[in-house]
Amino acid sequence: MPMFLRSARAMAGSGAIDEIVVLVPDGHLDEASAAASIGPDALPSLRFAVGGSTRQASVQCGLAAAAADADVIVCHDAARPFASAELFAAVVHVLRAARSSGTAGVIPVVPSADTVKRIADGRVVETVPRDEVALVQTPQAFDAGALRDAHARARDAGLEGTDDAALLEAAGYAVAVVPGEPENFKITTADDLERAERRLAGEPA
Repeated sequence: MPMFLRSARAMAGSGAIDEIVVLVPDGHLDEASAAASIGPDALPSLRFAVGGSTRQASVQCGLAAAAADADVIVCHDAARPFASAELFAAVVHVLRAARSSGTAGVIPVVPSADTVKRIADGRVVETVPRDEVALVQTPQAFDAGALRDAHARARDAGLEGTDDAALLEAAGYAVAVVPGEPENFKITTADDLERAERRLAGEPA
């Protein structure tokens, strides 16, 4: 099963997602649509759109393709196929509950098991207390208006963020956190892919 369909199945099971827009490289729309046919039948509205040359540009393409009246938008990396349905539900639920207090985004995080140091020019500048840092995951849920505004500001300022929450932070919006999932790792390298295959085979990851 393609990675994006594993995420789509979790979204469908969360009960919190009404529509899914999958961003794919230019020239691969037909391939992605064909791959979707092997997935589960009971999916929310599943559509495909061409992404951009960067992650941030792809999210902007997704915003253009998403329903104009959506009040919450969830951004997720297809390369994280093991995010649970409960995690999708959690970020949406907490955002809806916290928006009245000014929160515009909710992201899942896991604690760092390692000591974190800030470095510059090959030297340690400072040691950052581990209880003040966390490793960030997706799915990330956002107030739709705030997300659109943050992306517009970033585009105008030439700012490129590593995730959408960074753009909201730069625009002055409040972002809250919920506990992430250790098994929700991102498949980036060949070693990550082997780890995912071991997990699917029921072997120690």
